[in-house]
Amino acid sequence: MATEDTTTAMMEELNEIFNKMNDDNKAKRRKALEKYSEVVFESEIIKDERKLTDILTHSIASLVPRLSDQSEMNRINASNIILKFINLSVFDEKLLIDIIPVIYHRLGSAVPPIEESEEVRLLYINIVAELVTLFQGKLIPYMNDVINILKASVLDPSPEVRKAATECTSAFAKATREKFHMQSESLVKPLTKGLNHQRFKNRIACINALGDILLFGDGKVIKDVSGPMAQCAMDLPQVRLVLVTVGGTLAKEMPDRYSYWHYILPLFLFGLTDEDNDVREKAMTLWSEVGKQYEMENEDQLKEEMDFGMETSHYPSGESRPGVGCRTLVYRSIHHILPGLLGDLDDWQAGPRLQAARLLTTLVLNAEKKITQYAERIMVALHLAAGDKEENIVKQVLLCSEYLGHFLPPATYLKLVLPRICAAEKGERPLKILAALLRGSPDDLVDVEVTTICQTISSDDVAHVYDSDHQEALVDLITVIIQKCDVQENSYGLFCTLLFIASSSEYPDIVKNAQEQLAALALKCNMNCVENLYQQQLKAVLIYFQSSAESWLEHTPCFQMFIGLLEFGDMALGSEVELLIKVLCTCVPTKQDALVSLRCLTKMQQLLVREDCPLQSQNQLGKHLPKFVLECIAVFLPWHAGMTAASLRTAAVACFVAVCKVRGIEEQLNNEVKHCLTLMPALIEDEAEDTRRLACEAVSFIKSYYPHLIDSDVLHQLADKLVGRLDDIQAIVRLRAANVLTLLFQTLPENYDATLQSARLQDLYERSMIFLDDPDIKLQEAVLGVLYEMGRVSPPLLMGMLENDCHKYRNKQHCLKLIEDMKVLTLQG
Repeated sequence: MATEDTTTAMMEELNEIFNKMNDDNKAKRRKALEKYSEVVFESEIIKDERKLTDILTHSIASLVPRLSDQSEMNRINASNIILKFINLSVFDEKLLIDIIPVIYHRLGSAVPPIEESEEVRLLYINIVAELVTLFQGKLIPYMNDVINILKASVLDPSPEVRKAATECTSAFAKATREKFHMQSESLVKPLTKGLNHQRFKNRIACINALGDILLFGDGKVIKDVSGPMAQCAMDLPQVRLVLVTVGGTLAKEMPDRYSYWHYILPLFLFGLTDEDNDVREKAMTLWSEVGKQYEMENEDQLKEEMDFGMETSHYPSGESRPGVGCRTLVYRSIHHILPGLLGDLDDWQAGPRLQAARLLTTLVLNAEKKITQYAERIMVALHLAAGDKEENIVKQVLLCSEYLGHFLPPATYLKLVLPRICAAEKGERPLKILAALLRGSPDDLVDVEVTTICQTISSDDVAHVYDSDHQEALVDLITVIIQKCDVQENSYGLFCTLLFIASSSEYPDIVKNAQEQLAALALKCNMNCVENLYQQQLKAVLIYFQSSAESWLEHTPCFQMFIGLLEFGDMALGSEVELLIKVLCTCVPTKQDALVSLRCLTKMQQLLVREDCPLQSQNQLGKHLPKFVLECIAVFLPWHAGMTAASLRTAAVACFVAVCKVRGIEEQLNNEVKHCLTLMPALIEDEAEDTRRLACEAVSFIKSYYPHLIDSDVLHQLADKLVGRLDDIQAIVRLRAANVLTLLFQTLPENYDATLQSARLQDLYERSMIFLDDPDIKLQEAVLGVLYEMGRVSPPLLMGMLENDCHKYRNKQHCLKLIEDMKVLTLQG
């Protein structure tokens, strides 16, 4: 009796509250709502569901209008009251007709929605979500209103409202799965727009909602959503993980999935090569489950392949072979997937290009040998992608090519790749692709085609290219060939190609790699060292050079290779000195390109002065060096105008000095040195400092090793020019000239008559004495030695000249010393 009295009293109190809820004053309405919440939810009656239901039924007519109250706070309070009733599970199905239309009016009937408050909109969506949870399929009669509410709310400006509406969409799809397909398509476009939301949690909610629409709605909309969803494969790891999960779920549970495999597979297969471990492991688990489920569903059709699968001994290392179901799914879908996928490889953004390359790699790995019929289309795309600016994309493209090599026989892919190499299409790209394909192919199959490959890459159009990227790719390709094949029969072509790269590249790393592969080629040809390889190929290479040497220019490939031979050939060069000299005598004197002559002379000079004397390794140098001196050196020694001619004179004199240093061939070079000696006086006075210095050095060596060529006249001709050099502008030339003068007069030619040469001697003495007062102390000391040696020829003559001029010197010390020395020599004579 007491309980009934309490209920009656509460109802009376609520009736008073209802009257105030309808008051024109919004403050009174707010207090009424607050009082209502206090009376109902803070009393003991909250424990009695039946009575709460009765109260809600009695109150709904007053509460519903407050959902549209002019005051935001009143709408909030009313929404919270209704939410509490729903959460307490006392909301009756009959009341849906009161609530849903109001929320539809506020959120879904106009754009933008009538409800301006974000907080209220969020409460409305929460009410709908709780109603969906509570009533499930009973909401089907209200589907139109709910769908319209969700369509508007999933694009709400508020991220929280969006997220709540998107999650509510997922729940509604599951709750009304029997009829949801009738209106599911209308939600696709707004949810697809939500995939680009700046908050990743909102993007995750959209992916889940779209997945549920596909599972419980009309499956044909996958044509519209698969592309935008696939774009999320470049999103954050959390988003990618959800995308993989949704894609795998669709592959296992979507009712009409058999018609849409080519849309579903890309949604999670990308995860097999994902950088994130969680995403990758999830994708691998799902792919395995999908494959096994497909095998079970199609056991009769796949039985033979499951029982008699291909041999997997030659399979990409580090990869596990997918099951029959997985391979079959890919094979049956790939013709639909490839066109769009290959188009993405040329996308303007790097992200889609990378994802496309990764997915293509996965498809190749799953399709195995059945990829053959698509090989040409794939090759075209890979050749383009191999030149991508992004290194990680190129790396993925090459991995894909390597996998292709495991499943395509070389005879198949060479027909597609070699013509591109021959046409120099896209430079290094086909070379990179071919190297990757060969890495994946079995050694025995590659060995069958090695001659064809080597002939292609050693042709002039391919081998003689200066581009650094091309050369780097070519060296990598040759590296693979040397590793996998028997290359002895093709060693000449590979040797020439590597020699050109080592000789012409401006990049030390490329030069180093080329030299390393030359050493590897030598070992593969059963040679102990690379020098043996040079020795084996040298004759054929030099004969080939000789045919074109007359027309060489600086950038002629054969000239670059010839310089490389001189630089890298070492002791092997000595085995073919005759041919080497013939090539030099053909290319150096032609003056077709001065730089050709200059570089050849410089390289020969370096070879001749090396301590290990590579050109003398077969003791044939003496027979052929005279021809080189006469035809390659002597022709550049006479004076000609111009800077180019000056540079060539300097190089020629330097090379001549190097020739003079070679021991053991003096008799064979006698006539050639004699001829060059006649040109030395003019060279001593050359305008180029290096030429003057080197000419002095040449005279010094001739005096030391060819003294019989210097008679009295030659001696004085040389001495006359050398004394003139004591006044040279360069200190090094002055000192060098003084040293050579000293050497010249240390031993005199046979039948030298001092009396007959007295006039010449007097001129030499007079001109040299001037430098005893030179500011350069070192030159003073050097001239003192010169005058002493020259004075030994005619001591009285020099002594008399010194005594007459001694008073002229600021520094008489040197003069007095020489006078004393001459007196001693006179007494001794």
